[in-house]
Amino acid sequence: FLFVEGEKMSKSKGSFYTVRDVMEGNFKKDLDTGELWGRAVDPAVIRYELIKSHYRSNLNFTAKGIADSANAVRKLVEFRQSLEEQTDGEAAEVDLTHPVLNEFAAALADDLNIAGALGVVFPWIASKPADAREALGVFNKINSVLAVAPIHQGLDFSESSAAGGGGDGDAIEIAMQWCKELDEARASKDYDAADQLRQKIQDAGFEVRTTKEGTTIQKTLA
Repeated sequence: FLFVEGEKMSKSKGSFYTVRDVMEGNFKKDLDTGELWGRAVDPAVIRYELIKSHYRSNLNFTAKGIADSANAVRKLVEFRQSLEEQTDGEAAEVDLTHPVLNEFAAALADDLNIAGALGVVFPWIASKPADAREALGVFNKINSVLAVAPIHQGLDFSESSAAGGGGDGDAIEIAMQWCKELDEARASKDYDAADQLRQKIQDAGFEVRTTKEGTTIQKTLA
């Protein structure tokens, strides 16, 4: 059963949403004021939000929950990206004898204890596994169940497809040009211009990342 901000879903209260509503950012952030979230939500974030609670419990759908789920999905996506960069995408063959997969599967076998399963995953990715090929193999197995990092295995969430692909090429190209201009503004110590460009990039639906190679973008998940 799904609750929204602590109350039952209700059309009369304006708290009945479709998946399309959430994907387009058309769901209420505050049931009293009617303030809208106003940001599109990635399908992987919606999936994570819906599966992170035990199936026997009521799920409370909140704007904060969406934001937390977006952060979790981002961590998973960036972990996979890091491993693929280290291994050129080559994963080692692993099975349930691997301790991480064994614990992950054991939790799910215990009446679909998703909290226990996720409690295995996040400490593991935070530990920065030494063997990247082995870790990628393990992660791929985990993501074959979670299906959020990405929601379709193999979909690239890197800056070259930061807006999720499909008709967003112009937006990405423009945002990348703004990144270049932002770096130039910083180099010339025009910090006001740099701040304005950063805001334009964020308003266009991208997160701004500063790296040694310069400013890059990532798709805003929620």
